[in-house]
Amino acid sequence: MKTTLTRTASLGALALAGALALTSCGGADSGSGSGSADGGDISGEILFYDTSGGDVWEGLNDTLFADFTEETGVTVTDDYNEASTKFFAAAQNSAVSWSLVFLPSVSDAQEAADKGYLAEIDTDIVPVDQLVEGTYSSTGIEVGTFGMVLAWNSEKWPEDGEHPATWEDLYDTAKFEGQRCLFNNPQYGWTLESALLADGVAPDELYPLDTERAFAKLDTIKDSVTWWSSGAQSIESFENGSCDLGIVWANRAFTASQNDFPISVGWDQAGYANSVWAIPADAPNPEAAQHLLKSVVENTAGQIAFASRVPTPIPAASTGVAVSDFPEDIQPFLPVGDNVANAIALDAAYYKENNADLTDQFNRWVAQ
Repeated sequence: MKTTLTRTASLGALALAGALALTSCGGADSGSGSGSADGGDISGEILFYDTSGGDVWEGLNDTLFADFTEETGVTVTDDYNEASTKFFAAAQNSAVSWSLVFLPSVSDAQEAADKGYLAEIDTDIVPVDQLVEGTYSSTGIEVGTFGMVLAWNSEKWPEDGEHPATWEDLYDTAKFEGQRCLFNNPQYGWTLESALLADGVAPDELYPLDTERAFAKLDTIKDSVTWWSSGAQSIESFENGSCDLGIVWANRAFTASQNDFPISVGWDQAGYANSVWAIPADAPNPEAAQHLLKSVVENTAGQIAFASRVPTPIPAASTGVAVSDFPEDIQPFLPVGDNVANAIALDAAYYKENNADLTDQFNRWVAQ
């Protein structure tokens, strides 16, 4: 898999490079992290509001969540929702049925916290000191670091020949003919950012986004765009021939590679961001959810097992663990180490303040 890395890593990328979803203590084999082990009286079920689903849920269910259930007897049940909309509506109407919510972006989590929809993390239970500084708040912990990368069909464009490598290439339909797959949403799909970077905007001047300039650049490929609205659909679009190159989440590209689809990815000026796990203010089983967060943070072996299946690591503090500790086939898709040395962090605060307007502008542009 192709990675082109030249710039010095940002502080966020450096933190991720040292993180690798791991902690320096605990682990599934240590028995640490259960409510019963430290005197907590927890039972019942945790209904998990899941905005990822698919391989991510299966990976969690088979590793971190399975370890928690074995330790405590508390089961975790999945409730897949494509976005956070249903959670916000339920919270507004005091009708929350979930004990843990997977918010797809930091800006979603910040908005939910501002509206009073999230409970505070109990730091007497959850060892937040084992997380990378800046990757947690009083109401949530950042998880599932994901990359937004350039991807292409490596059967059409082999890595040992001329192939797409930059955002300029994505927007060059003469040099690289074919349909482009892009996320049908302005946030956490790198759609607007890629357009600006391809148009020559410097990474350190990317935010606030110059939307007029971004849409003008997107106009140059609009007739060649196939839109996707979910991670699974993005890969299906590659696999069924609807597109040959585009922007996908790196973990989904890994899934395609496991399905024997010839896909390559490039990290040059790729984006990366975190999702957030939080406990709703009106959660029906909040104590169990607090202990689940504790278990995840402390479960080193479970984190390795999960990130070895799904390359969306948890930015927990780490000692003595390297990218090479992961299976070779997943290493190119992990948002850590050299992969993110030239990557750019999505500005969650910017999206929190502007996403409603951006979404309106974006939807009107798509409909034109």
